[in-house]
Amino acid sequence: MKKSLSWRLFILVAGALLGLIASMGLAAPAVASPVQVATAGNYHDGGGDLTLKADRDGKHISLKVIGENFDAKKVEVKVVQFKHNGNYRVVDHRTVWTDRGDDFKYQVKYVECGKSYQAFSYSKKDGWNSSGTIWIKCDRGGHYGY
Repeated sequence: MKKSLSWRLFILVAGALLGLIASMGLAAPAVASPVQVATAGNYHDGGGDLTLKADRDGKHISLKVIGENFDAKKVEVKVVQFKHNGNYRVVDHRTVWTDRGDDFKYQVKYVECGKSYQAFSYSKKDGWNSSGTIWIKCDRGGHYGY
């Protein structure tokens, strides 16, 4: 009896393993194709150019968010502040209308020294865009750099 039970278990395990191996080989290409298209996401890729610049207005520092070459007329924009410990917070979130479906520009006032900032945008036509990260450094004399 022991021989027949061990053979039965062996055949059961071997069949299950061969079935798994065979199903992985046949199913992977069919499943991988839709996932690959979904992760590519931005198939328009007309893209816009998003720029973030620091500007001094008296004693206060502000950020200029400049978007160029956007295809969409309406763009969702977020400006994010990054802290040294890796945390972040959204300091500005708005929907902007482009000039004739091309450019936009606006200002975020009263940003803090010693922090990093980056702008992100999203529109259905242009997909996701991001600016470069800038770090605002201030000294006691009121000078700033980024």
